[in-house]
Amino acid sequence: MFGVERRSKILSLLNEKKSITVQEAAEGFGVTEETIRRDLKVLEGQGLLMRTHGGAVLADDSKAEAPLEIRQGINIKGKDAIGREAAKLVKDGDTIILDASTSSLFVARHIKDRVGVTVITNAEKVVLELSDCEEITVICTGGTLRHKSLSYVGRAAESMLSNYHADMVFLSCKGFSPDKGFTDSNEQESDIRKLMIACSEKVIYLCDHTKFDKVGYVTTARLTDTDIFISDSSISQEWQCKLKDAEVILRIAD
Repeated sequence: MFGVERRSKILSLLNEKKSITVQEAAEGFGVTEETIRRDLKVLEGQGLLMRTHGGAVLADDSKAEAPLEIRQGINIKGKDAIGREAAKLVKDGDTIILDASTSSLFVARHIKDRVGVTVITNAEKVVLELSDCEEITVICTGGTLRHKSLSYVGRAAESMLSNYHADMVFLSCKGFSPDKGFTDSNEQESDIRKLMIACSEKVIYLCDHTKFDKVGYVTTARLTDTDIFISDSSISQEWQCKLKDAEVILRIAD
């Protein structure tokens, strides 16, 4: 297992358990404790966790943003299920927007059999994923490349995007709670997502369970801005009531 993949799995464990020991991680991944300590040091340097005596806990830092290569390895099964469920909404001939979240990348992977679909995106990974699909028109916003997320942002990207209108947008953010809405840890990513919402008839939010109750420092959208909420996990009765009050359709991927 490569280091990047192992560190992704460490973050997945921390999202589930909130804490982890060096010993249990070393045993679980079949590596030395020294290797795990190096992994924890790297992740701490990225602001994603805090090392403790003998282990680590998940960092509570609204400004921390994991690199794309790390995020791609978090909850792959859940995001794939969400992508498959979201793809059911895309019909031949639709025009859709996919943001630069890893969840949207899984949507792209499940629409490759569509005909006459136009995909507008600011995600380099989505462009590459659909590059061999001759029946799908891919429009990239261009703009300033964020190396950490392989996404295009800034005035050029926003200006280009504002010229289009889409049937629906699929997006995700750093975290979600019904009261605080959908939040991000980068203002440029938040700004372009806001514009994607404004350019679309329907807004589909892709929320795997690792984003529940996570809060970034910038608000991207409110619950009332959303039409459909897709998750890989059941949500509490309280949350279900809040989605219903906001007239948001809930879909649980299986």
